[in-house]
Amino acid sequence: MLITFLMITNIILAIMLIVLVLLQQGKGSDLGSAFGGGSSNSLFGAVGPSNFLGKITTVIAALFLVISLGHAYILKQSNTEVLFDIDELTQEEVILEEVPTE
Repeated sequence: MLITFLMITNIILAIMLIVLVLLQQGKGSDLGSAFGGGSSNSLFGAVGPSNFLGKITTVIAALFLVISLGHAYILKQSNTEVLFDIDELTQEEVILEEVPTE
């Protein structure tokens, strides 16, 4: 139940993050301004005060990261059963030894 809830929440956050990034206005007008040409002095465009979309994007990205890490931790803890039984492995070794090789 919890794993399904976390997965659905993560998918919704991923979609929201994609939409928010696409809605934001670009910082630089062209490639030259991204590398210091024109009116920009920074690598990724002009740096100004953060607007509402930028702050909300940061919060959603942080939530996405925390939920993803929590989801991975819960899946790791719930999947700690033994994959192979020792008896099964020894039976397979016996079968392999009985097969003649040419």
